[in-house]
Amino acid sequence: MIKIDLTWNDNDVLPDKLRPDVEFLFSRMSQATIRMVDPKPGDRILDIGCGRAMDIVAMSKYGSIVIGVEPSSVMLEHARQSLKLDGHRTGVLQAIAESIPVVPGSIDKIVCKGALDHFADPEGAVRQMAAAIKPAGTAVIAIANFESLGFKIGKLIFSLRKLFNIRNPYSRLPWEIPPDHTMKFDYDVVVRMVRKHMRVEEILGVSMLCSMPGWGDMLSTFPRVLSDKVLGSLDCVSRYLPFLSDVIILKCTRKQPD
Repeated sequence: MIKIDLTWNDNDVLPDKLRPDVEFLFSRMSQATIRMVDPKPGDRILDIGCGRAMDIVAMSKYGSIVIGVEPSSVMLEHARQSLKLDGHRTGVLQAIAESIPVVPGSIDKIVCKGALDHFADPEGAVRQMAAAIKPAGTAVIAIANFESLGFKIGKLIFSLRKLFNIRNPYSRLPWEIPPDHTMKFDYDVVVRMVRKHMRVEEILGVSMLCSMPGWGDMLSTFPRVLSDKVLGSLDCVSRYLPFLSDVIILKCTRKQPD
């Protein structure tokens, strides 16, 4: 049985200084996810695994009623501080994704960004999302792709390094599953899991080559305007090749009865 960390903290998730590729990935991932959610005035939106509630703040500005769900008491405190600083009274609840504390069929839209692979039972969480949304509701799931093109190239590079007995400078390689993850997701895995419980209406790839060895360091030497153009161009390619993108975003609806 997997234990749920009720005191998980994201302080060590990101380095103090972000390289251009990582900074672009996180910014673009949030932007694309919220755009796919398409928050509107009066929408009841549930943000599952809301973390610091930054997306809640962004979606609330559209007039939506956004509630955050987060199991970690530490992250809930971060979320409350974020909402307080921004002047929002939107609520956050301590709960797990596998048991969402809402009336089934009562939520207009659900968003789960970068959290599904942290859950003890990811498929149970997807099942709960399918039950929580209204018949005409939508669920948007964004997840890191551990079989991205950048990771595939990275594995090849490090295989060659090992062949030539070149020392590995990293304590953990980017494509290795972090200790706070419970499952490795890629395009096939996430699409297959979600399709068991919901209809997948749209699939979008976000970013490409993030965390490929040496890529971020090279981009750091470019003028910012040039690195932004390179990353933006790769992001355009990733939209059409989501199975190779750094992040996969799925827009889903409830399955219609046969």
